[in-house]
Amino acid sequence: MVADFLALEYRAEIQSIYAWVICGAALIWGGGPERAIAGVWLLLFKVADGIYHEVFERAYQLVSVDVAHAIIDTAAAFSMVLIALYANRNYPLFMAAMQLLAVTAHVARGIAEPISPLAYAVMAFAPAYFQLAFLTAGLVRHILRKRKHGSYRDWRVARSWPGNTFANTFRSSLVAVLGYDFFAKKDGR
Repeated sequence: MVADFLALEYRAEIQSIYAWVICGAALIWGGGPERAIAGVWLLLFKVADGIYHEVFERAYQLVSVDVAHAIIDTAAAFSMVLIALYANRNYPLFMAAMQLLAVTAHVARGIAEPISPLAYAVMAFAPAYFQLAFLTAGLVRHILRKRKHGSYRDWRVARSWPGNTFANTFRSSLVAVLGYDFFAKKDGR
């Protein structure tokens, strides 16, 4: 009973700690898609969100559309959809779908004012728990597959991506924004 109460009271802190741990693990042991998703998660949901809350000292706005979080969620959805389209994994598709649900929450709140603040909060924040579960499962599957079969492709398209200007633009944009080339192979991979 007490553990249930503490888990509910500190769920945001528990989720934040778990996100740092799993994203750190993905950056260390993950392939390109795992590192890209971890980079997007940390950059947008930890750094950008943290800066927003420090600068404006605002709590989550649930009475109307929370514009800052809508922008962060939309940028994350765009990034995760692009990663999912090129990753040689299935779980990024599920993560992108969950992120699109979070974006849909902001759209629904903007269209229909009678949505209760609780429903808005659940629609906007609950997908993150599933995303962390998908990232965890994807990272574990990647590690197990690599142990069993050895190295395998991280991306569905050729690493050089000749003639594919959209992919080249996406790659260079992601490298410029995140400051790290998730598409390059790590030593020993």
